[in-house]
Amino acid sequence: LEINGKANYAIKDKEKILLLKNSSYTSCDLLNPDWSLFSTDSKLNFEDGVGTAKNVFLKVKDVPIFYSPYMRFSLDDQRKTGFLTPSISGDWGSGPDLAAPFYWNIATNADLLLTPEYIQDRGAAATGHYRYLEKKYTGELYLSYLHDDDEYKDDRYSYFIEHKGSISEDIQVDLKYNKVSDKDYFSDLSSGISSSSTVYLDRHAKISMKKNGWNLNLNYIGYQVTDKNIANSDQPYEKLPEITLNKSWNDKRNINYSLNSSFVAFNHLSKVDGNRGDIQFKIKRKFSSKGMFVEPALKFQHTSYDLEKQNSSFTSSPSKTIPSFSLDGGMKFTSKIENSKLVNQISPRLFYLYSKDENQDDIPLFDSGIPEFSFSQLFRDNNFYGVDRTSDSNQLSIGITSSFYDLERKANIFSASIGQIVYFDNRDVTLNANEKYTRTNSQVAAELIANPIDNVFLASSLLFDPHSESQKTNKFLNSVMYKKGKDIFNLSYRYRKNEIEQGDVSFLYSMNENLRLLGRWNYEFKNNSLGQDSGDIEVLAGLEYESCCWKFRLVSKRYKINETDYDRNIQFQFMLKGFTDVGTPLGTVLEDSIYGYSEEDF
Repeated sequence: LEINGKANYAIKDKEKILLLKNSSYTSCDLLNPDWSLFSTDSKLNFEDGVGTAKNVFLKVKDVPIFYSPYMRFSLDDQRKTGFLTPSISGDWGSGPDLAAPFYWNIATNADLLLTPEYIQDRGAAATGHYRYLEKKYTGELYLSYLHDDDEYKDDRYSYFIEHKGSISEDIQVDLKYNKVSDKDYFSDLSSGISSSSTVYLDRHAKISMKKNGWNLNLNYIGYQVTDKNIANSDQPYEKLPEITLNKSWNDKRNINYSLNSSFVAFNHLSKVDGNRGDIQFKIKRKFSSKGMFVEPALKFQHTSYDLEKQNSSFTSSPSKTIPSFSLDGGMKFTSKIENSKLVNQISPRLFYLYSKDENQDDIPLFDSGIPEFSFSQLFRDNNFYGVDRTSDSNQLSIGITSSFYDLERKANIFSASIGQIVYFDNRDVTLNANEKYTRTNSQVAAELIANPIDNVFLASSLLFDPHSESQKTNKFLNSVMYKKGKDIFNLSYRYRKNEIEQGDVSFLYSMNENLRLLGRWNYEFKNNSLGQDSGDIEVLAGLEYESCCWKFRLVSKRYKINETDYDRNIQFQFMLKGFTDVGTPLGTVLEDSIYGYSEEDF
């Protein structure tokens, strides 16, 4: 960034102080600047890295639009105490929200940002954000307080405390505590679709230690539920505490051993809770030669429980001991396509899994479930995630991948994979004791990634159920992205059977060297049983104008905050490069809405 300035005259004394008379400052062309700062008297102290100015005018094309009798500013990269540029944001329909931040540079490793605010239709508020940084630790404290919300008729607040660091070279600490005053806080006071849909606030204390290949973790994990539509029975378990001990190592024969163990005390308001201990030991070895590999593995898992609030028909101390065996193998066939710069590689893969059938109906579901099926899920050694369920398996996964590599571009331009699991026995271990899995094969999972030409990227995934009598496609995701320079175009379609059917288009288009149009339309096609879900999820439209020395953004956004309600706003940002910006910081908003958009620092 080029900085320009001029003055009627300058005087420099022996103490590295420069006095300027009738000076101006700009990042524009000095002869015809779009904007400039003019001061009758300026004092630049290069030793302290601080400048001061009197009778300061901000001019746009020689028209004064702002005046300050005094201004203090930094001459280098060091942080300086003082007021920052006031912020104007919010919904233009009800009027702007105003904030006047004050920055306190407490020390070289600590600072504090205090921001008094006025929020339209709600009242006066204040926030404080304190940060500290040392060689071995860092942290921050944040508090936002809104006194007697005019709409909510009560005080509102939000705060968090976070600390991360090391006690020694081998011991790390991670502490975090979040809290908001009420369950409507994010829907009322947030400004984006992601924050307004916040469901839980994480609270944790984590200590991890690494020594001689051993990894020991001690975690206390809790939550605050911030969605009033979530019933007590649907709230997550707290872990008070969770202890894990893991290690993986190889011997001289290249045999790999791994040990994973854990103890967790689960706590819940209404569900079965209690203690769980789990230990898993696995041994495997990979045999490979040119173009192929085979990897057999043995695994033993033992899990035991001490439960409270258990169903009277089940034992309060269930356990399971389950051995399993897997055999993974694959080959690679590579050939160059004649009269081209393309190399094709075909990679078939087989994965056999056998694990003992043991009744687990008396074991609660603390952290287990069924992962969303995909091509990568074909090669797992457990059909469930978590510890509380271990699948009874006698199955063979079959997969094949074909890829094309462009020798001239030195890049993979196409990769397609497809696979399926064949089941040789029925599966008795399920999440629901009344349900059994009897089908002889899984859904067909397929994935495709392509970069056929520069600047164009395609990705697609498909779940296809050949046994379904209707709507055989269970999941389909297809996306296309074009990016060249600053221009971006994204188009995607997402479908999950009986759940969602969404279209999403976003773009950033350069009309000329200075003006860019931007937008996003995210739409839900499918209704739920009450007919409430279809319609817009987020609609965004705006423009961005950028010159050599300033940038302006104007964005209108309408987004869904619950099943029936929307929030909408019109926001702007005016950035004077090398000086300051006014309005709502919109870079993060655009990065979240337009995939591939990147904010630039000035």
